[in-house]
Amino acid sequence: GNTASAQTLKDILEKAANNSTVTEIVEKVTGVNISKGDIKGTWNYTGSAVKLESENILKSAAAGAAATQIEKKLDEYLAKAGLKTGTFSFTFNEDNTFATTVKGQSFNGTYTLSEDGTTINLKYGKSLGSTGITATAQINASTFELLFKADKLLDLIGKLTANTNNTTLKTIGSLAGQYDGLKIGLELQK
Repeated sequence: GNTASAQTLKDILEKAANNSTVTEIVEKVTGVNISKGDIKGTWNYTGSAVKLESENILKSAAAGAAATQIEKKLDEYLAKAGLKTGTFSFTFNEDNTFATTVKGQSFNGTYTLSEDGTTINLKYGKSLGSTGITATAQINASTFELLFKADKLLDLIGKLTANTNNTTLKTIGSLAGQYDGLKIGLELQK
């Protein structure tokens, strides 16, 4: 007859933790610290990204549900500001230069990744008044998210889309102000 060997959940998890393939898969799904090689290329805007940070676990569960609702609203407002799929992208180069393209117009600058690979600083050239902005950056299997403090992103959007209705940006700001620890941003795909 066949013999069966029983494995505990602890045994399975220990084996998985020691398996580099499993570790790589988990990192691709959950997001990892970024490097220049990870972000090199053109990333197209696919929608907003929202993260609510809370120290209270119950609030965090509610924050996840709220984040989805906020993303839907934010997508509507960003579309009014001219940021839609197919009209907005970032291109990152190995030499620390980048370009943001909005409706066919490019804005160039330089970027710097933090040593731990969790943040990226974007420094635009004179065309945007040497604007600098720092984002929490996360990359996973198919997306690259740039998350900003709400007021900083709104300022950047206003500069990138000179014809944006101020009311639209104020509405986004009002929405963002309702949530403590809210980071809003952009979801990008290659």
